[in-house]
Amino acid sequence: MSQALTLKAEHTRQRIYDTAIRLFKERGYDNTTMREIATEADCSLGLAYKYFESKEDIVVHLYRELAVHVANYIGQLPPAPMSQRFFDTMQEILRTVAPYRGAWVGIFGAAMNPTSPVSVLGDRMFDLRAQMRIALEGLVSGASDAPKLAEQTRALGLLLYVAHLLLLLFWIADRSAENRLTQQMLELARDLFNMLRPAMVMPPIAKGILRVASILEPVFIGEKPA
Repeated sequence: MSQALTLKAEHTRQRIYDTAIRLFKERGYDNTTMREIATEADCSLGLAYKYFESKEDIVVHLYRELAVHVANYIGQLPPAPMSQRFFDTMQEILRTVAPYRGAWVGIFGAAMNPTSPVSVLGDRMFDLRAQMRIALEGLVSGASDAPKLAEQTRALGLLLYVAHLLLLLFWIADRSAENRLTQQMLELARDLFNMLRPAMVMPPIAKGILRVASILEPVFIGEKPA
């Protein structure tokens, strides 16, 4: 009996989540309320709050699903040049988020606002940022052209983390047919990375990468909230 109730609860939670994502897509994140989500999901407001304390929690759930999926995907990638592994990972990320593109557009304003509860760079998202960064460090360390030093792996993982955010931003803004320009940008990024990779072992370039990473980390990762 308890198992049936658990399954029913999971289905209810998923229905509320799916409804919220649809409304974010149709109305925008800021214009959607928990009451509207509950009404559209055919449940009471109290039940909606039982599964999600706020609409911000729904966005966090969306982020978390993506982070877990990306980590699992990278963990299964075969050894290959770093540029190809990143290209393949970005292709998978875009395939994963494509069904929710309208929702991402709807929440993008809030996601980019550093004072918003769902800011991708806010305190609430620190653990998810750290999880994604670790996954991308694994992308670097598992590459056939992985750097030998741990500090270089960490720095490159951070740069790829920033790159993936910028590419997602480009994808959200891309209005070309079938996101043709995003695909071209991914291919360009892969080809430029291939061209630059041999130079990254040169001491001045390697030091420069570490320096850039040290500047970006406080902004794009930050410190774990107390």
